[in-house]
Amino acid sequence: VHAAEKRGANVWVPDPEEVWVCAQLQQDYRPGDQQLLLLLSDGRVQYPVAPPVGLPPLGNPDILEGENDLTALSFLHEPAVLHNLRVRFLHYNSIYTYCGIILVALNPYEELPIYGEEVIDAYSGQDMAEMDPHIFSLAEDAYRTMIRSGEKNQSIIISGESGSGKTVSAKFTMRYFAVVGGAAQQTSVEEKVLASNPIMEAIGNAKTIRNDNSSRFGKYIEIGFGSKGDIIGANMRTYLLEKSRVVFQAPEERNYHIFYQLCASRDLPEMRGLKLNSAEDFQYTNQGMDINIPGVDDAMELEHTRNALTILGVQPDQQMELFRILAAVLHLGNVNIQANSSDECAKHDRSLVVFSILMGVEGSQMAHWLCHQRLVVGGEMLVKPMSGQQANEARDALAKHIYGQLFAWIVQRLNSALRAQREQPKTFIGVLDIYGFETFDRNSFEQFCINYANEKLQQQFNRHVFQLEQEEYVREELPWNRIEFSDNQPCITLIEGSLGLLDLLDEECRVPKGSDENWARKLYEQHLNQSPNFRKPRMSNSAFIVLHFADTVQYECDGFLDKNRDTIFEEPINIMRASQVWFPCLLHPTKLFQQKPVGGSLSVSSVPNGGVRSGKRAHREHKLTVGFQFRQSLQLLMDTLNSTTPHYVRCIKPNDLKQSFLFDPKRAVQQLRACGVLETIRISAAGYPSRWTYEEFFGRYRVLFHGSSAQDELQVSCQKAIPNLIPDPEQYCFGKTKVFFRAGQVAVLEKLRAERLWLAGVLIQSWVRGWIQRRRYLQLRRSALTLQRYARGALARRLAWTLRYTWAALIIQKTYRMVMVRQLYLAIREATITIQAFARGMQTRRTYRLLLEERAAVRLQAWVRCWLTRCWFRRIRAAVVLLQCCVRRRAARRELRRLRAEARSVEKYRELNKGMEVKLMQLQLRADQQAKESASLREALHVERESHSSELEQLRSTLLKLQKQLQEKSHAAPSVTAQQEEERRRAQERAAQEIERLTQVFVSTSDTLSAYQTRSFICHFVITYSAVQAELEEERRRYQGLLREFTRLEQRYDNLRDMSMLPTAEVLLLPETESERDMCLLHLSLRQENEESFSCTLLLQTLTLMVIHIVLSVTLKKKKVLAISVCNSTTVLSSGLAMSVSQEPTSPSTQLSPALTGLLECRKKDESRLMKNLITDVRAEAALSLNPGLAAQLLFLCVRQADFSRDHTRARGLCVTAAAAFKTALKVKKNKYSTALTKLTRQHRVVSCGTDNSVLPLQVELREQVRVLGDVCIQAYQQLLAISESRLQPIIVPAMLESETIPGLSGAVVKMVGSRKRAGSDPRPAASGEVASMAAVLRELGALHTALERQDLPAALLEQAFRQLAHLLAASALNSLLLRKDMCCWNRGLQIRSEYNVSLLEEWLRSRDLWTGGAASALEPLIQAAQLLQMSKKTEVDGQAIVQTCNALSSQQIVKILTQYTPQSDLEERVTLNFIRIGLLKGRSDGHPPQLLLDVRRVFPVTFPYLPPPPVSAEQLEIPESLKISFLRKV
Repeated sequence: VHAAEKRGANVWVPDPEEVWVCAQLQQDYRPGDQQLLLLLSDGRVQYPVAPPVGLPPLGNPDILEGENDLTALSFLHEPAVLHNLRVRFLHYNSIYTYCGIILVALNPYEELPIYGEEVIDAYSGQDMAEMDPHIFSLAEDAYRTMIRSGEKNQSIIISGESGSGKTVSAKFTMRYFAVVGGAAQQTSVEEKVLASNPIMEAIGNAKTIRNDNSSRFGKYIEIGFGSKGDIIGANMRTYLLEKSRVVFQAPEERNYHIFYQLCASRDLPEMRGLKLNSAEDFQYTNQGMDINIPGVDDAMELEHTRNALTILGVQPDQQMELFRILAAVLHLGNVNIQANSSDECAKHDRSLVVFSILMGVEGSQMAHWLCHQRLVVGGEMLVKPMSGQQANEARDALAKHIYGQLFAWIVQRLNSALRAQREQPKTFIGVLDIYGFETFDRNSFEQFCINYANEKLQQQFNRHVFQLEQEEYVREELPWNRIEFSDNQPCITLIEGSLGLLDLLDEECRVPKGSDENWARKLYEQHLNQSPNFRKPRMSNSAFIVLHFADTVQYECDGFLDKNRDTIFEEPINIMRASQVWFPCLLHPTKLFQQKPVGGSLSVSSVPNGGVRSGKRAHREHKLTVGFQFRQSLQLLMDTLNSTTPHYVRCIKPNDLKQSFLFDPKRAVQQLRACGVLETIRISAAGYPSRWTYEEFFGRYRVLFHGSSAQDELQVSCQKAIPNLIPDPEQYCFGKTKVFFRAGQVAVLEKLRAERLWLAGVLIQSWVRGWIQRRRYLQLRRSALTLQRYARGALARRLAWTLRYTWAALIIQKTYRMVMVRQLYLAIREATITIQAFARGMQTRRTYRLLLEERAAVRLQAWVRCWLTRCWFRRIRAAVVLLQCCVRRRAARRELRRLRAEARSVEKYRELNKGMEVKLMQLQLRADQQAKESASLREALHVERESHSSELEQLRSTLLKLQKQLQEKSHAAPSVTAQQEEERRRAQERAAQEIERLTQVFVSTSDTLSAYQTRSFICHFVITYSAVQAELEEERRRYQGLLREFTRLEQRYDNLRDMSMLPTAEVLLLPETESERDMCLLHLSLRQENEESFSCTLLLQTLTLMVIHIVLSVTLKKKKVLAISVCNSTTVLSSGLAMSVSQEPTSPSTQLSPALTGLLECRKKDESRLMKNLITDVRAEAALSLNPGLAAQLLFLCVRQADFSRDHTRARGLCVTAAAAFKTALKVKKNKYSTALTKLTRQHRVVSCGTDNSVLPLQVELREQVRVLGDVCIQAYQQLLAISESRLQPIIVPAMLESETIPGLSGAVVKMVGSRKRAGSDPRPAASGEVASMAAVLRELGALHTALERQDLPAALLEQAFRQLAHLLAASALNSLLLRKDMCCWNRGLQIRSEYNVSLLEEWLRSRDLWTGGAASALEPLIQAAQLLQMSKKTEVDGQAIVQTCNALSSQQIVKILTQYTPQSDLEERVTLNFIRIGLLKGRSDGHPPQLLLDVRRVFPVTFPYLPPPPVSAEQLEIPESLKISFLRKV
């Protein structure tokens, strides 16, 4: 009797509807009591017990509700498992739960956002026991176990009922392996592995009552991995294809998807030759009377299937041959067999004619043999007509045989495409997607085979679980006894043993007149009362009962023999062999109907099921029955599984209505019993299910120890304290590193711990209350003294105030009298001044009007004189232009005569040398064109200079005339006295003041009137500007993403080219016969074509990205180039005009020579040496010791010298060669940190130098070269960040989440419950080196920051780089926090944010002025998540505070953290669902995307700021001898 069975304890009692319901004990249980008083939700009940067996199961503490691992529960039994699954599924929306080595997966019947790339990144490389249960976690455990063990193969066994989600789980498992096991050369193996899924779903999946995409076959996929852990191939085996579905479907079910996909695509041009109609018109597709699946487009699914076939190397013409055979099967089902006296087929039946045309057979022969059979009687061959039923069965048998062979060929073709090409797989991971235990109202041969396979798998599972338990005990050196578990070997012996059910079935099939009744009779005689697992129904003589491990199943014997034989007549097969149609997809016209196993596979789907019956005696291999083949393939599968390390996934169907998140406890518990989950619980409970390391136990239950315990003597302290806590020594056991407890003992310890904490809390409360009361008394005493002091002070201040009031009254009276007298004086003075101002203003206005009249007269005279001068200028200019035209015409005529003479001499020379005619013509044309261009340019320059000089002279003369007129007018003007001048100046000032006042009034009035329009205009401008900025940012992001993709494709192309240059290791053995040799050559040719097409596709993809790259580059730099060009043009024009005005134009050489001194000349032959010594071959250590801008300055001086010498080709070539050298250096040393840093520095400075035209603009156009160098800058920046991220990635989670630097919190964060590491995974080896902490993270960031500052890179670039790294830190830490339940607690939030980790990072960023550059917004989600863990979560006010505080977190992330929040003690409470639904989400409507995890791979666009380089010359540079560039000549 447990101590927990006292009043208030929770127990579980059976219930007919809910299976188990929770009740509460109303009185203590004492041994000998016959009844328990329980309190249910509907009232009190008396529960009878027969001690000790009849005691109800105890409930687990509330703190264990929703545990990730079922084996971590204190009480392990069926109701606890069922309740935990229901809570996780309905309350937490968690579909995955661990149960020891099993991953239990419940089908949610809706799409969940938990399978994205960010989730794969979060689970990759993580320990299985630390993360939330997930299919990716199980796949990661299998992958890492394979990598660690070296040569140990793994298997993932996925089982469950139809509709439980097996296919989806297998699909996501393969997707995970394709992502984490991607090849280094980026080959297409992963893509092919994923492409096999839509193909197998199309030909092997169908809609059933329980599932819209049910797999009607079992498959085992072996994914092969190389020595580096990358996928290099795959292989697939299939089991027991349900061929009967081809010809029959139950109501509300469908045939295989491929038939409906073809019918939906019948209007395509290539499909019209198949003569297809709607699926409702075919007998094989309309029996279920429901041809559509909600939400599924069959035409689009066919497009996906065809794309997958193309990826796997099936050409379009071969695909059409496949579709032709499938269409022929549909038409075969519509063949009308007439039920007349002769039972003949309608030879002119349309469906039969179409079938014959599609298959290339004789229609009359097929019609005859579909209705007749050949018999051998007394050595004579007889042809006997069949009845209508027999003819329909023969037709259906032919259709099933064709589809079965086509299915086998497709599987073989998939294996050929997925097979490893260059090396054999070192290890593999097998994914088994197989049917679970089935029991229906009527069970037949299919259910018998399926349950037989599940018996074998359950036996293997039981033995594996028992073996793991045994290994754990041996590893811990525990004295253990053999654990008894239910072995199902008797049931397996009954089925497959000597004279078992399968042997008797095969024997009855060999009997000429065997029947199902005879077989049933033999079963009763052989096994009834002989085997404990075999029974006979009371009311039937044609059925039998088998007691399976999961349930008792009754099988009906009707149809067992026919399904086991799977008979097909030989005559229709012979007609198909004589087909006149060549099937390229099958490589041979008779390949489809061969009788040998396809590809040598032992799977049932790839061998002919049953014999071929004919008049002749069949061979022995034709007598293989379906049961015999299935037993062979199952034995092969078991041998494979036994040689690997298995991992188990049990898929559970929560309800039969296909409704999302609806839990039916009856269906769930039925499947839990059938899939072995409860057996795992029973085996675990039979031993020591609760296992703690000594450190964890000491950290959790330290309060129960007496006295102080040293940290280095934990094991001794635990061994001394536990006997005092648990008196019975059978309830615990001490191992080397762990302490083991029986079931329920952890609950006892938790109760003792809660009582000890309660007593300690009471004592602390008494001391605290006394301290509070004394502090209150002292505060009251201080308050009384303060009040007295303030009262005395108030009386004294009142007396002083009275005295000051009297003196102030006297001062006010005196001041008032003074003010009244002064106001009178000021009024008289202001009136006098106003009268004077009006008089002076009238006099000044009169003078001003006279001045205006005089100025108008002078202006009229000036305009007349200007008009006369302009007319004279136009006449002179027309005469000059006429004279120039005459002179030019005369010169042109003279030039024409000279050219004609030269032409005549060329003609004579061409007659003498006819062989040089073409070349001379080309040279002549080129010379003429150049002469015309030079003449036109010379003439235009001459005209421009003359017009410029004439205009200048005219302006000078006009200026002289105006100066003379001004002097004359000044002499003629009357003299003005000083007094008049002063009056005029004052009048102007007053007028200016009046104008300014009126202007201010006007401006204020206009502002008042148009305030609304101005505000709207400003808002519109701000919105437009923000939109343009966002669009520019998005374009820059896309451009840099395409650049990164282009770099990856370029690397991929180089890798493939290197691989193609390697000598192949394959040895081709030519077959002996000629036909086999031709077949081998054909395979080789097809393989070469596939390789060539793949190379062409890769090249096309690369070129496309290059084009997009160029277009985006032009789009992004358009505005900047335009601004630069306008600025340069304005500068050159203004300087040219200034020079023209100031002095005569000079030659270009005279202008450039003074500025361009101290250059470096690099000859054409020395370019490769220069790039080699400066870029490619320089060591990173030597480069870091040099001046950061030295290489860029050297290259730019060489480019400017080539530009100065008018060698534009060499200038562009230097830039192109430099860019190529930078790319080569980045590729060769792509994993070196210093290399990427130095290349980034040099490229940025080269770009800055190349775009700098402040000293003297370059004559050569280098925009394209500068763009290429800018792209290489981005590539170096991304490579630098990739190296930093690879260094930070392994230490982010341990440093930011797991490190325990705060003293006193190390014992508090230990996990609360007695969960253990999962026995299915091997313990990971301890990492060598120091423990990851924030110091290590800051050390890496500091190294990067120091290196960047040493290279004198701009601060804006540093801010962008650390913004990217801050996003990586926050995203990785937050994703791990969301997926780890043990991290969602108050102590962990305090550790992350308030005390040390993020605060230290924030302080580091602030000290280096990097916090405001985007790092703050990147870290905000992690900071808010840590704050969320520390906030109160009870009332609606708390919910509003959470919504306001956590604005950077999405609703999904907040709900995930709150549902995973785990109290660290009994004093805390879990977050209620009511709080999440009402208090939190009621006012939350954020615009965050509906995703749970942050994208770790997100890349922010980078912009490189412009750095104006200082003017430099070769004499100023200190070039070290180590560079070996003495071949450069200073000019």
